[in-house]
Amino acid sequence: MVWNIFKWEIGRITSNWKRSAAVLLLPAVLMVLAINVFPMLINYLSTGTLGKSTVYIVDAPDSFADYIEEIEGRTAYRIKMISQHEFDETYSGNTLKKSLKKGEIFVTFSSSEDIDFDSEIERYYSNLAKGYSGAISHAAIILIYDGSSFVPATRAEGFTEVVLNEYEASLPERLGGDYSFEARDAFSVDTFNPVVTILDHRTEANSRAGDVVPGIMVLLMYYCVYSLSCDLFAAEKDRGFFNKLLLTPVSGKAIVYGKILCIMAISTVSAVITLVFMFLASWLNTSNDATSLIPFGMLLTPSQLLKTLLAVITGSFMMSTTTTYTVFSLRKLQDTVINLQFPLVLFLFDFFFMMLRGNRPWKIEYLMPMHNTICIIRDIFWSEERTWALITVSVISLIWGSLVLKKLFKKEIFI
Repeated sequence: MVWNIFKWEIGRITSNWKRSAAVLLLPAVLMVLAINVFPMLINYLSTGTLGKSTVYIVDAPDSFADYIEEIEGRTAYRIKMISQHEFDETYSGNTLKKSLKKGEIFVTFSSSEDIDFDSEIERYYSNLAKGYSGAISHAAIILIYDGSSFVPATRAEGFTEVVLNEYEASLPERLGGDYSFEARDAFSVDTFNPVVTILDHRTEANSRAGDVVPGIMVLLMYYCVYSLSCDLFAAEKDRGFFNKLLLTPVSGKAIVYGKILCIMAISTVSAVITLVFMFLASWLNTSNDATSLIPFGMLLTPSQLLKTLLAVITGSFMMSTTTTYTVFSLRKLQDTVINLQFPLVLFLFDFFFMMLRGNRPWKIEYLMPMHNTICIIRDIFWSEERTWALITVSVISLIWGSLVLKKLFKKEIFI
């Protein structure tokens, strides 16, 4: 009988594609849009502009110009080369201040007064090759940006890491002469290893996404549970239809079990769809903006996906039984809806709390129902999940749900 109720409820929900989309797809789509709008909003609040700011390269030496030409199309930064004369004429005084306030970054090159930047680097490597251990380079790259604003500061840091550090690493080959030959390794490794590249991105992307994705998944999963509980239990109870179901040969427990299984199945699918959308948002985020909530390269291993699915299923069971008990504990539909909406506020608060905290959860947090599901999924993204923690979270969710069901079936309506 439980299986028949389950199939009937699933068929009733999926038969209406608009209703199915509203429960399964719409929340995830809206959340992905919000995530992608977030960097634009932060950028506008910080710089007053919505588009990408430009990185101006002032009087670039030949080695750097060649390097930029080589990586063209492979970097997310909008780079523009200008001469020193153009910089002095266009960007001076208040004009430069306004450009910096817009989030624009300027890169300049300096060296000894008698030689240019490339020649200074060549002289430095030549001195090293001759055995001068105290050789000093007077060449310097200077970044000019608005350090008081979050977005330009993070972009300058990212430009240094992605572009300037790689350029510096290429200098021995470009300008090192004999020194570059002497410093060359005994053997070379293929520099393009897609697996290593993906794993390198995954390490950083998962650590940042771990602060955001678990909270989003659980928040939208509860929204799905809340919507279905209102429809399958609260609305039917308010119309008197549920009481009519109790008059059928099917037992009240079988009806509740079937409907709860339906809610669990759909909410689990909703969480999986949300996770898929998060993966798509990550892998389509080729610009990898410094303020992106979902950075490029998010990836979970098969074992991590299974652990996440276990946490989602047990968490869904706990949510479904709790909302069902709430429905049958209140008389008025309005009171039921308000009480079911309240956890949405708590999950929203929990989402921001987990997003802003930098440390891993305390052990006691794995004992807190509903919150512990977010904690363990976050650990999985950080590759710091511990078996005892996953077991603890799953067992607590199952025990919580079982106790709630036991208490529910003691109510007069089921006796």
